[in-house]
Formats: sequence, C-alpha cells, structure tokens
Amino acid sequence: MTSSLPRTPHEVPAAFAERFDSGDADRVLELFPESAVLVPEPGAPVRGADLAGGLAGHLSLGLPIRVAPRHVYASGDVALLIVDWRIEGTTAAGEEVALAGTATDVARRCPDGVWRYAVDNPHGTA
Repeated sequence: MTSSLPRTPHEVPAAFAERFDSGDADRVLELFPESAVLVPEPGAPVRGADLAGGLAGHLSLGLPIRVAPRHVYASGDVALLIVDWRIEGTTAAGEEVALAGTATDVARRCPDGVWRYAVDNPHGTA
C-alpha cells in the first residue's frame, strides 16, 4: 500500500483503494482533476463540486474496498482500466454490506505526471 500519487496507470486502482480506505474524501479527490466525471449510480454522472457527494455514499459505509485490476490498456497519456471491486462487512451501525462490481475507468496522465481519473464508472456497463 502506498500513499504516493500514481505515476503509472497500473498504480491508479491501488492508490484509489488506499485513499478510500482512509475514509478521507479529500485524499480520494486528489485522484480526480476538476474536469473528471464520476458515475456513482448508473446513468447519474457527476463532476466538479458534485464529485465529493458522489463519493460520499460508499465512503460513509466506513468499510474497506478491495480492488483487482483485470486490464490496464495505455496509449500515451490515456489508459482504460477494467477493475473488479468489492466492499463487504458490517458498518458501525450494524448493517451488513456486500457491494461489488466491475469498473470501467479512464485515467489520464496530468501535467504534473500523476495519473488521475478522467472517468470513474464503478458500475461498468450497468
């Protein structure tokens, strides 16, 4: 696990998981440039100031996320990431949670050399 920002597209999923598991939305948002799109629910993309709200639902569970990249295809400064993810456990309120999906994400190398999400679609084709 690393707290550094990803310098290759292959590092993006692990960097996301590390920040997600911290529960700190600001740390997660370090992986999203201002122009990024997040799809927290199928058909409901958010961007800009609404990104934090889009992350809040899953972050508020207080449970870790597990990620397993299937494919990372890079071309220049753009990469397609196909990543299986899972959030499971019991929340502080005693609620059993079992969420899973396959994300279809696009990452981009930003001018500072850090790879960040251009599009984060955790529900893939749903």
